[in-house]
Amino acid sequence: MEAKNITELTDKERYEYFIEQCIQHKAIWLLQVQEGMYAMFEGDNKKQYIPVWPGQEFADAYATDDWEGYQSERMDLKEFLDWMEELHDDQIFIGVFPGTGMQAIPVEPFLLKTQLIKARKATNQPKL
Repeated sequence: MEAKNITELTDKERYEYFIEQCIQHKAIWLLQVQEGMYAMFEGDNKKQYIPVWPGQEFADAYATDDWEGYQSERMDLKEFLDWMEELHDDQIFIGVFPGTGMQAIPVEPFLLKTQLIKARKATNQPKL
């Protein structure tokens, strides 16, 4: 799926695509400004989110404006899943696959971890 088609998907379809691609490629994509420092945004609910994408081309499209100078960074899915406890403890949520206007799908870290593990098992892929 090309980046230009993503705006036509519902949140549910974008989320399913995100899960599918993350499992298939065993990775997620973030925007990083320096080692260990990732793009974040605050939602209308005043919660902090780390945006994540299913592919480099999607992350690259957001390296503008406030995030100009950020670089897309691939993170191994196992490393990402291991990071969920720390994000949960820090009360940082995941902004899954932002669409137009930075409308991301808000997900609690442990919920996303559970759904990714369940999806991996459903595809009979080996343990990460």
